[in-house]
Amino acid sequence: MSYVDEAYYNDTFYGEPVDSADFPVLCERAGELIEELTLHRLTPVTFLAMPETVQELVRKAVCAQIEYLDANGGADLDNEAGIQGATLGKFSYSGSAGVNGGTEQSRFSPRAERILWPTGLTYRGGRC
Repeated sequence: MSYVDEAYYNDTFYGEPVDSADFPVLCERAGELIEELTLHRLTPVTFLAMPETVQELVRKAVCAQIEYLDANGGADLDNEAGIQGATLGKFSYSGSAGVNGGTEQSRFSPRAERILWPTGLTYRGGRC
């Protein structure tokens, strides 16, 4: 089960343009990553039992993850191969070194994480 389809991504979410040929793979990978981000509390079965407001936030998070994957090297970003640098037209990206000197970036879209916060699906326990 896919949480979103290309029509939802384009016509409701208004995501950045994604090549139609790439969309199915990006959508599948994005759904898997969002399931992982929710500690697998989100599954196709649990999704159907969720309130519509939570389902809508999940759809938006999956779309944000699709955008993030597409902007950061496609579905291969999930293979944890950090992007060293890239240039496309006027846009140029150069990876910066992290604490341990690596350039690895998160596989998860920061926007998708923010979208999911109010659902409680990303809660990992503990107190402030």
